[in-house]
Amino acid sequence: MATMIGSLPHTDPEAAVRLVLDHFPEVPVVPELPRRSFLEDMVHAHSGGLPCLVVDQAAEKMWVETARDCSAELAAFYERALTAEQSGDLDAFAVGPGYASALEAARHEFLARSEPYPVVKVQCIGPVSFQLGLRDDQDRALYYDETFQDVLGRQVALQARWLVRRFRPCGHELIVFLDEPCLAAFGSSGYLGVLREDVVLRLGTAIEAVKSEGATVGVHVCGNSDWPMIIEAGAEILNYDAYGFGPSMLVYADQIGEHMARGGILAWGIVPNNHMLHEESAASIEKRFFSLVDRLCERGVDRDLVLRQSMLTPACGLASLTPEDAELAMRLLADLAVSVQAKVR
Repeated sequence: MATMIGSLPHTDPEAAVRLVLDHFPEVPVVPELPRRSFLEDMVHAHSGGLPCLVVDQAAEKMWVETARDCSAELAAFYERALTAEQSGDLDAFAVGPGYASALEAARHEFLARSEPYPVVKVQCIGPVSFQLGLRDDQDRALYYDETFQDVLGRQVALQARWLVRRFRPCGHELIVFLDEPCLAAFGSSGYLGVLREDVVLRLGTAIEAVKSEGATVGVHVCGNSDWPMIIEAGAEILNYDAYGFGPSMLVYADQIGEHMARGGILAWGIVPNNHMLHEESAASIEKRFFSLVDRLCERGVDRDLVLRQSMLTPACGLASLTPEDAELAMRLLADLAVSVQAKVR
């Protein structure tokens, strides 16, 4: 099956939803529209309601002002979070329309179908990238702030759970992708303080929270990463940039094989989200895909297992493209899925 990472360059929510449904009827996704407002950027979209949050609309920036006394706002946040966790009423952590303009448009269109879709996909910023991406008033990542890293972790878990509940009537199965772009730089000099055990704990906590709602959880990293670390955290779907970093996954063939033997899925980000779109066709991308499958299977992973438990996506989000190129990527992916399915079913 084919689906998207989520972001589009379009600014009309209804039009974006129609594009998704036209191209991905098996796994429609709730589109993200960051060009409509900076509040819909992947990090900012999940910041609503955070304590001591400062939003500068004119400069299109936000930060958490930890230098001032946040005790009252922190107490209110924890009271709201604990009430939600204990009562099961998650509406206090709803993602508001100002942060996700296509959310309700997507839900309305999804429910208009006579029966639920086979699978519906939603996405949320992952906890590690949220903590590294949102900063304090001294421009320090909140990942390193003991209090706020916990606040942001709870925010992600509760908002992701709310998304599952909001879209549960729309699909027989629900997939939640936790987007972790910062994990593409894991181990680099810029993230020397980001420890493997912390990533497993923080990401794993969010994954378990979403699994508690009965959803399948994927982790998207738009680049190479320590995939065994992500498997250890509990991800059921691994989504990587197979177009730009295809051979990188071969290093982890043993772990990927074990992951798939347990029912795990590999989502191949095989359609480029850059200028290479104009150099490719569905046929050329299909050739690239099967070449990568062959190389993975040469490392001992069962071919039938791989083809049964694979998904197809773009390499990353499409918001950086023009609307025309984003639609080209969607067409290529949809055509690719039809062609690949015909060969493997």
